[in-house]
Amino acid sequence: MNVAVIALGKIGLPLAVQIASKGHRVHGVDINERTVAQVNDGVEPFPGEAELDVKLKQVIDDGMLSATTDGVAAVAASEVVIVVVPLMVDEASVPDFGAMDAATATIAEGLQPGTLVSYETTLPVHTTRQRFGPMLADASGLALGEDFFLCHSPERVYSGRIFSDLRRYPKLVGGTDPASTQRSIEFYQAILDFDERDDLPRPNGVWDLGSAEAAELAKLMETTYRDVNIALANEFAIFSERVGVDVYKVIEAANSQPFSHVRQPGIAVGGHWIPVYPRF
Repeated sequence: MNVAVIALGKIGLPLAVQIASKGHRVHGVDINERTVAQVNDGVEPFPGEAELDVKLKQVIDDGMLSATTDGVAAVAASEVVIVVVPLMVDEASVPDFGAMDAATATIAEGLQPGTLVSYETTLPVHTTRQRFGPMLADASGLALGEDFFLCHSPERVYSGRIFSDLRRYPKLVGGTDPASTQRSIEFYQAILDFDERDDLPRPNGVWDLGSAEAAELAKLMETTYRDVNIALANEFAIFSERVGVDVYKVIEAANSQPFSHVRQPGIAVGGHWIPVYPRF
């Protein structure tokens, strides 16, 4: 299977390497020529991701991954397209779809009949179906659900431990129609391995959420939950500092386990998108 991964950042590149390591030919796409050159040389463009340096070199040496700035050609050569382009926001946390729309236009230009397009970027609810679906269909001339397939499958990983997180957490998928959902389930089952977990309500693996909107909302709920808990931890930290007690000992005692969200009083710990996504 040929797969195009659009955007080789801290999420996209490890995902591309994961797919290539499962025996699929991956065309990595990025607008940054330096990133493309480094990837093709088997050099990680950013430090700190566990196992990436070794795994990247291996799939490059095996000829299973190559990078390019030519997104149209990469999409045209692929049966599946995964989009991990960042959704930028302004100072008021209002989404700026400029980069996402540009990537979608590129995908539409190279889109071939039978292709599955999966958006993994965290999105406001309805974006996959109501924004990107029509853009792809109108620009390509292909019919959604018949000529090409579309789903949302949110990334659920932390930078620094992406490969282990891909195994640990269920992969959520939601298509815009039944055929798209089925294609997305089959694809992610082919590229991922999952840890056995007795703590989940059903076996770990690819979970069908029933719609693109459900998959979009699931990621927003996860992120909002974390945002609220980090904020609460910070409130306790600030109060503890004022009254002169050790917040770490207090919270460990309350939870009977280490409380990792608090590093310094008043300082939230989490990905830089944690305060942004809940505003979607």
